Amino acid sequence: MLDVFKAPSKASTELQDMHFNYVLLDGSKRGEAERWLYELVDTPDYRNLFDGTEWASLRAVSPIVVRTERGNPLLERLSLEGNSLEWGYAIASDEPLDALADHLRRFITVRHPLGYDVMLRFADPTVARVLLAASGDGGVPDYGSPFAAAKLPDALWDGWHLHTRPHWLPEVGVGRHTGGRASSRLDELTLNALTDTDRRATLVKLMQHLETYFPSRVASNARQTVIRDLRAIMERAVAHGYESLQALLHWCTVYGYQGALSLWETAAPNVYDLLHRWPGTAAEAQAREAAMIAMSSAETQVQGEPIHG
Repeated sequence: MLDVFKAPSKASTELQDMHFNYVLLDGSKRGEAERWLYELVDTPDYRNLFDGTEWASLRAVSPIVVRTERGNPLLERLSLEGNSLEWGYAIASDEPLDALADHLRRFITVRHPLGYDVMLRFADPTVARVLLAASGDGGVPDYGSPFAAAKLPDALWDGWHLHTRPHWLPEVGVGRHTGGRASSRLDELTLNALTDTDRRATLVKLMQHLETYFPSRVASNARQTVIRDLRAIMERAVAHGYESLQALLHWCTVYGYQGALSLWETAAPNVYDLLHRWPGTAAEAQAREAAMIAMSSAETQVQGEPIHG
């Protein structure tokens, strides 16, 4: 199964100079995306993927595929802020815009292993990484068949993943089903990988919280170490009943003051005990109590607001 927490490969840098002639925007993350496009370009060439479908009433949050010539300001904006905000990704394809849009529309809904239809958030870069993976890793090969390459931002690692079409897939436009809805049925492997994308999204929020309120903690450790520490805390907290984002942000605050989980039992035993005490319906209050204890017991104050929320 694809590890969505894994850092981008250093080998990906070989495609940095490649021209990507499309950008797929996630309208649920980039508010008023169509208006924003007109602010960037006088006459943007794009397709709203919900137009002409049963989801047309939700077009304000629809994925949008935009054709991007060299020098298009959208490519620059993607490079400048895409890897922190993850509102879309770049695609290289020889397909015409309408053909690419029709292909992507086939994946708006897919079949769940239990037999019902679900919406697929394929404009989310991390979801796309799952779909573009090898089938043995949970990928859906037909999804990326029109793509020569894709450049996908990673806010967790502050980097980019580069994907190229595997040699065993047919050439662009060859052997692909056209028109109609997707025949794709998610298997358990794909579904598990997609579940991990939600856990990763939570970890990204924790990382951003730490970067905002505890920049010295981030600066004084390798990013790999910080991600490993935060993930361990998140998974331990969830396993002990702290499932809400707000509760997890409080535990992230504890990390900002106390450091790695392995230090808590000795350096902050009260906090350690709270983490392992089942909170029931008081998860956020109990996690906040732990954050307050961590703040008061810390040897030095950390720049920024000590408690979030």
